[in-house]
Amino acid sequence: MSRRNDDDVILHGERVLLRQWQRRDALAQDSWPAYTDAFSGLWNLPRAVALGEDDDDYSFNFTAVPRRIWAIDNDRHQLIGRLSLREIKPVEGSARLGISIGASYVSQGLGTEALCTFLDYFFNDLGFAHMVLDVAAVNIRAVRCYERLGFRHVGHDWRDARYDPSLRLLDDPRYADYLRFFQRSRHGTFVLFYEMELSRDQWRRCAPHITARERAS
Repeated sequence: MSRRNDDDVILHGERVLLRQWQRRDALAQDSWPAYTDAFSGLWNLPRAVALGEDDDDYSFNFTAVPRRIWAIDNDRHQLIGRLSLREIKPVEGSARLGISIGASYVSQGLGTEALCTFLDYFFNDLGFAHMVLDVAAVNIRAVRCYERLGFRHVGHDWRDARYDPSLRLLDDPRYADYLRFFQRSRHGTFVLFYEMELSRDQWRRCAPHITARERAS
């Protein structure tokens, strides 16, 4: 893996740029409107982490912190998203992706473009070998994006939705197609999450075939 200081690196796509996250970005993110997707409140349920899983050496020039964060701006220099790496494992050459795009900017291909731009940097400049992520199956748009970019399904888990208000929609016939993403029992309601992975070799095979239209879809 490459060992370099990337604090000042700015990554440019056609319509987006990625830069180091700054304190003022958190305030801007707080002003984003809420998502209108019916089950968006379930997208970020926490993943159970095994004891010791995060005890790796985070030296990789990330100043011994377990997370590295980038801001995503559009071509008008407006903050539209946030991308992060956590569970960084220098020996294995892997890290876990987190990405969110503001509700006002989804379905415009900006998230796909930002991720494509970052993947080139992640694998080619930073020298990682694997990227992993977890995504709620009910977040169909995100799952399709990851599949299109070459991520493969490597596992799944079920997470407790507790008392999220969106669960009442499961009795609405309009959302019958979503029932496959939920398990109901006397212990509660659980949401399906996929574990996905992309290798450097797979990205290098896929990247040349990802057309401009696919990057913007």
